[in-house]
Amino acid sequence: MRLFKIDEDVRELLRYSRKYTKYQKTIFVFSPLFLAVAMLDPFLVRYLFDNIITKLNFSKLPLFVLIFFIAKATERGLSTLVNYNFFKCANVITYIEQNNLLKKISRLPIKKLKDNAAGTFLSRATSDVPQLAEAINNVIPGIVVNLILLVMISVVMLYFSWQLAIVVFLTVPLYTSSVNSFNKALKNSSTQERERNGEIIEDLREDIEGAATVKKFVKEDYLTGKFERKANEWLKVKNKYNLIMQVVEDFMIFIRGISPIIVLSYGGFLVMKDTITLGTLIGFYNFMNWIYDPVRSISHFSISLRTSVPVYKRIKEIYDMEEEVDGNTEINNVEKVRYEDVYFSYDHTPILKDISFEIKNRQKLAIVGMSGSGKSTLVSLLPRYYEPERGSIRINDDEIRHAMVGSLRKRVIVVQQNDFIFNTSIRENITLGDEFSEEEFERAVKAACVDEFAESLDEKYETVVGANGSHLSDGQRQRIAIARAVIRKPELLV
Repeated sequence: MRLFKIDEDVRELLRYSRKYTKYQKTIFVFSPLFLAVAMLDPFLVRYLFDNIITKLNFSKLPLFVLIFFIAKATERGLSTLVNYNFFKCANVITYIEQNNLLKKISRLPIKKLKDNAAGTFLSRATSDVPQLAEAINNVIPGIVVNLILLVMISVVMLYFSWQLAIVVFLTVPLYTSSVNSFNKALKNSSTQERERNGEIIEDLREDIEGAATVKKFVKEDYLTGKFERKANEWLKVKNKYNLIMQVVEDFMIFIRGISPIIVLSYGGFLVMKDTITLGTLIGFYNFMNWIYDPVRSISHFSISLRTSVPVYKRIKEIYDMEEEVDGNTEINNVEKVRYEDVYFSYDHTPILKDISFEIKNRQKLAIVGMSGSGKSTLVSLLPRYYEPERGSIRINDDEIRHAMVGSLRKRVIVVQQNDFIFNTSIRENITLGDEFSEEEFERAVKAACVDEFAESLDEKYETVVGANGSHLSDGQRQRIAIARAVIRKPELLV
């Protein structure tokens, strides 16, 4: 009997999940104990009917009730422990994956960050990661525990009545066939649903951030219409996915529903022939549906695993992105900057051609040009936000492509018009977690003229500025960005 098929994509996800087995030790230790206690149920039921009820030996009933109560309490206690650790492990995996994903994103080149919409990264961190964590958490412990349970149930059923056990075993292939026949459709549906979900999150982010602009031009209908079209596409894909899942679920319930009637009919015949006792039949009947639980869990595991493969691949796309290439040359004492025959293009469209100039320490240079002429690109090449296609940029006599990124960006800071302002206090936006003396802080805010508006606020520099500085004017946001650069005393400030 083949409960699920493992293809190469699933194997890759299984290999990836192995690193989390160290968090699942409690599950592996206590699950067998829980299953062993749970297996006492049919034996206790059979004893109740064959040794107490049919023999009218009610003096044993109080002791039986006590033993039954202790067994059930122990079973529920172990169940709580095991299931709590399943949830705990899933939460730990989500925590680790989200942290790793954020660290990876922080190491990506700025060009890569701009080429990918923020909503894409957001949906993978907040939606895909928890789904992947749930799948990973069920991969190894889920299949091991349920296979053990399946073997234990099968042994107990054969011990009670091999004839009735065979009847139940014959229904299991029908029970699992519904899963295997829909696997491909489920995988494709899941991939499409995740892609549409990511598009919706990106649209929502844009719509919320751009709501003020839309209101200026009275284009609310355009905004909602655009979102509605994408939401309808997601709705169709999601409904298809849910339909396939429901068909599989209902077929399983159908098989599970007809089996007890067959067992009771055949079991009644065996009781009348004195092949088995009434207690054995009732115990078996009370226990028989248990076999479908591990089969169903393993089948559900198979579906969950396959639908998680596209999610894993979406997250892996980020992990596989090329990171910034760090150099090994430390930049010290910036004496001069020289651009030599620098070329740069955006999407094969030339922006900078044959740019050459030199600026020395204590000199000032104004870069003037029309909007879109490449001024921001020109200065963004200096701290290696982008890499030139041809030519070289040198600080002193060292090519910056060989410079250590951290060293370079501490000495060369570019303040741009749209630098991000975090939803925290003015002080934290300037210091960004670094330690500066109060004197250094005061000098920076005065140099950037932040003190001119901050001193009039109720909380002064502890005032929380809102998402991307929404409580501030454009000029005030730029002053904070300038203070953020000035306080770090760069050798070259752009």
